[in-house]
Amino acid sequence: MAELVKFTGSNTELFCRESADELHASAQVIVPETHTVLLIKDGVVSEALSAGRHDIFDTENGLFRLKKDSDVASVEFVFISKSAKLPMLWGTASPIRARDPITGVPVSIGINGELEFRVKTPKQFYLELVGADSEYSVDKLKKRLLTRLVNVVEPIVTEVMRAERISYTEFSEKKQVISDKLKVRLGEIFTAEYGLELCSFTVAGAIISDADIMAIERKRDELGKTGKACPSCGAVMGAACKFCSECGASLAPAVCVKCGAKLDADAKFCSQCGAKIVK
Repeated sequence: MAELVKFTGSNTELFCRESADELHASAQVIVPETHTVLLIKDGVVSEALSAGRHDIFDTENGLFRLKKDSDVASVEFVFISKSAKLPMLWGTASPIRARDPITGVPVSIGINGELEFRVKTPKQFYLELVGADSEYSVDKLKKRLLTRLVNVVEPIVTEVMRAERISYTEFSEKKQVISDKLKVRLGEIFTAEYGLELCSFTVAGAIISDADIMAIERKRDELGKTGKACPSCGAVMGAACKFCSECGASLAPAVCVKCGAKLDADAKFCSQCGAKIVK
């Protein structure tokens, strides 16, 4: 009768290691519907095997080869869950330093939240994060992922705030928009680098000092009295500015090419001569 290797762990963990010594050429592995499995022999990692009953060795050729049934070999099995999720709390180790997109005022903000990962590409996940470290634990995994996440959150947050024209005084009320944008960008990074799927991502809280909030509000009031809004992106610029510092658009008022009258930003026809506006 062929030797059988079966999964004996729990579906609550991302992965589970099993090992078997002195397996013969006829040995097989049974993979449950909830998992895939990687086979490792002499440092070589197989492609992931899906649910079902599989021969471990090939008597003729292939990755794991035993020529006859009297031959024996040791194989390690890494069963990787299709559905188990790794929940994590995250937070910036130090405040993010940026400039408010609307007023240009320098600010410092700390943010935190929650997220969940699951394995999307088993072999990539194993090679990049688990590897040959037999003592690898979930805590080690969380620490490495958190370090990478914090390193990429800061530039993505500042990019999202600029692109969406969100003032840091509006951070709390715009948390969902910011979370959704961050989830997309972070998901791309963790899938490409580690073979992980970012199932959920939330920004739970933000800490910004009262002094920074007051500075932004004062600057907004000042610009509101003396500045002008960019017709392209809405950024408030000083009265003397000729071009928008955010998008580069001209701040000169649009005029009708036929009669020279000033035009509203969204005008389709000139209010003075009725000429059609061609943009």
